[in-house]
Amino acid sequence: MPRQIFLDQNIKTQEAVRVAASELEAGEIICLPDDCGWHLMGLAIHGSSSRLLGSTDGFEECQAVVSVPHASIVNDYLTDVPRLFQKLSARCWPGPVVLRGGAGQLDGLARQWPVESQSWGLSAEGRAFYCPAESFSQAVLSAVSAPVLSLIGISQQYPSRLAEKEVSLVVKAAPPRFSSLPTVVSVSGQIFQVERQGVVSERMLERLAGEIYLFVCTGNTCRSPMAEAMFRNMLADRLGCREDDLMDHGYVVLSAGLAAHNGAAASPDAVTLLRQDGVDLSAHESQPVTEEMLFRCDHIYAMTRAHREAIVSSYPELASRVKLLAPDNKDVPDPIGAGLDEYVRCKETISKYLQRLLDQIDFTDNKGVA
Repeated sequence: MPRQIFLDQNIKTQEAVRVAASELEAGEIICLPDDCGWHLMGLAIHGSSSRLLGSTDGFEECQAVVSVPHASIVNDYLTDVPRLFQKLSARCWPGPVVLRGGAGQLDGLARQWPVESQSWGLSAEGRAFYCPAESFSQAVLSAVSAPVLSLIGISQQYPSRLAEKEVSLVVKAAPPRFSSLPTVVSVSGQIFQVERQGVVSERMLERLAGEIYLFVCTGNTCRSPMAEAMFRNMLADRLGCREDDLMDHGYVVLSAGLAAHNGAAASPDAVTLLRQDGVDLSAHESQPVTEEMLFRCDHIYAMTRAHREAIVSSYPELASRVKLLAPDNKDVPDPIGAGLDEYVRCKETISKYLQRLLDQIDFTDNKGVA
């Protein structure tokens, strides 16, 4: 019988992670908790791992994947990762979604694995990757020195069959959050297809695959909230839908500030001006720009060159996504404290730039690429 560790019995988590990682490094197969049941893990550098994991008799519900601690690891295995794959991994992971990509090619670090491991999780549509949300599994994946092969989506009834997989260690935790299996999605270019229905619905995936626009200023009470509200209104008008339905059409519009605090209302002058055009800004609450927010957005529009430089200097990999709202490389001046006339000029300027942005969007394929 395998050794068992119960995480709910006041065991030191750090020590349990060390034990689990040591078993994997030694070439053993271990069983860890997951939000959708349990999963079996073995290191790819041990040819025996795929053999011990590979028998699916009685395990037909399982999915063979390469488990990763975070989305960026996929770049080590796939060349030219599609933008849609990057987008879904950023928005779905960690979580109950398996993403497959690479069109069946043996790329990256997988070429260095033993031959027995190289085809793990690989099909004509590509290799399957999974980033578990369960914190203990995340910690183990981060602690090992090599890629991890996994069978995921294993029922809680699995303990009676542990011997069939020669498992050396079982880590038990609280019951899984979900009763369904992870959703399996294959991505090819800018198209995804659900291979197996699971926790995350196809409709939710369609929403997650949509375009997110973020407008950034300093305090998120004047310029960026006006841009957000006006652009949302323009998009809804162009699509012939309500603003509340934009997400179902594949669009999300946000705003934030580089020096903003949570919960501040929009400037009264901004609220008054937009109300005259039938745009309601009264419920706006400011929020600060965060790293997670930036990496999840497809299009980031800064009000000034200083705003853009601040973002790009911190996250140079986002340079292609961060643009000035003004196409002529001009700043949109801050109207705060300058009186209503300055707000009027600011609103008219932003509206002009937003119209140009709207005209650049290709609505025929609903990708929102500007």
